[in-house]
Amino acid sequence: MTKAVTFDEKQYKLLARYVSMLETIEEALEYVTASFSDIEKTEGDRVLADVFEALGQVSESNKIFIELFKEHSDIIGVLNKFTHVTDQALKLNGHFQESNIKEEIVKGKLSPAFSAWKLKIDRVLKPLLNN
Repeated sequence: MTKAVTFDEKQYKLLARYVSMLETIEEALEYVTASFSDIEKTEGDRVLADVFEALGQVSESNKIFIELFKEHSDIIGVLNKFTHVTDQALKLNGHFQESNIKEEIVKGKLSPAFSAWKLKIDRVLKPLLNN
């Protein structure tokens, strides 16, 4: 049995903002994915750039949460799996101007990797917000 997680109001707000940011990233990736085939969605590249910036923020936040949840190997295990998402994002390096490759990476690798990781992180973090 794992120890109960306790944190102060500031940490709780940080966790709530983090979970919210993950929702926003997922929505942004859905927009980018749709933008490859929907000509009405003209902001795909800008949104993708925002996603990259947000992924960096997630990486930085994960360092804080790894310290906060150091007694909870289940949460740390999921946080550490974020490297799979960043590995997929890095595949876009040098291909940002190549639409076909960008679409293949975002739709086939980055977006699915993020969604799978987010599902796991939601399972361990969202219950903490409902206490």
